[in-house]
Order: sequence, then C-alpha cells, then structure tokens
Amino acid sequence: MRVLRIINGVTRRDRVRNEYIRKELYIDSIIVFVERAQPRWYGHVMRMEDNRTPKRWLNWRPRGRRPPGRPRKRWCDNINEALRNRGSSLQQVLQERRYDDRTDWRRLMQTDRST
Repeated sequence: MRVLRIINGVTRRDRVRNEYIRKELYIDSIIVFVERAQPRWYGHVMRMEDNRTPKRWLNWRPRGRRPPGRPRKRWCDNINEALRNRGSSLQQVLQERRYDDRTDWRRLMQTDRST
C-alpha cells in the first residue's frame, strides 16, 4: 500500500482508506488476488498424475486428533468457499470432474457471484 499511496500522491496523514486508493488505481487487493488464484491452482493440481508431490499433499490426511477449540480453516475450505461464490460446490466439481476440461474450468473460474 505504501507504493500505491506514493503513486496516488496520498499520505497516511490524509486519512484516505486503502480501498479508495485501490479503487482509484484499478488495483485489486492481495486477498482478491489469492482468492482467484487458489481455485485455479486446485484445478491444475487435480489434473496432475497421482504420483506428483502436490497431488499427494492435497490428498494427504494427517493422523491423530486436532487440538481443542475452533478448527483452523483448511486450504480445501477456501476452495469450497471460492467455488460456492461461483455457483458450484467442491463435491459437485469432484463428482463431475469439471477440472478435467480446461476451458470449462477457466470459464467457471471467471464467473464470480460475490461481487
């Protein structure tokens, strides 16, 4: 944000919100960037062969119990949320194997109902 403030000619003393600066410069926040990249990467990993390391880590299930308290958000939870924002679900994507067709997957990733 420091660089964006310099580009926009605004200092912290001007008390201008970050979202206004990003909107004025037509730049998405890093959160939006990550939320777009995660499901794209998920489709890429799902198309990999089963012996590839990223695919093995994605399917890995740890043994033992989780610590008490609120469960931490998992990477697949983020994927499921991103797919729900696009009008689908993780179970539906897995069942239909939508990630296999790259053009269909790209089309699904470009739709976003949350905005």
